[in-house]
Amino acid sequence: MGTLDNFANASNERREQNIMRLRAAFNDEKYNTLIQAAKGTGYTLTTVKKWAIDGNIPLLDENNQPVVPLTADNQRQINPKTRIAHLNKLSEVYNKREAITIAACAKLLGYPEETIQAWAIDGEVPLFTKNNEPIVPLTDWNTPYWMESDDFL
Repeated sequence: MGTLDNFANASNERREQNIMRLRAAFNDEKYNTLIQAAKGTGYTLTTVKKWAIDGNIPLLDENNQPVVPLTADNQRQINPKTRIAHLNKLSEVYNKREAITIAACAKLLGYPEETIQAWAIDGEVPLFTKNNEPIVPLTDWNTPYWMESDDFL
C-alpha cells in the first residue's frame, strides 16, 4: 500500500501546484475566463473549473459569471511592478510598430484582448480597435513618430 499512497500524494501535490499556477496566471491577468485558462493550460474546461473552485479563483464561466463568489480574499492581486513592466512592453511593441491593434498585441504578447485593452487604457497607448479607432485619444504625448509620417497609411 505504500506505493499507492506515494502515487496519491504525488497526484495531489501536482494538483495543488496546478491550482497555484492557475492563481498566478489569474493574478498576472493571463486568464480571465475558464475557456482562456483551459486553452492556456491544455487541460479540460471541467478540470480547470474544479481547480478554480477548489482554489477559490473567480474565473468567469460561459455566462460571464465568476465560478466562485467574489470576496476580498479572492480578488485579483496585481503586482504593481509586473503591471508597469507589462505596460512598458505594450508601449514598446506599439511604438516599434510590431503590433498596433488590440488583437495583434494580444496575439504577440499572449494575453487576452480584454487584458490588452485594459492595459492600453491604463497606459494611454492608442492601440487600434477592430473599427480602426484608437482606444484612447491621440495626443502629442502618445502619438508615435511613425504615425506622423506620410507612409503610415
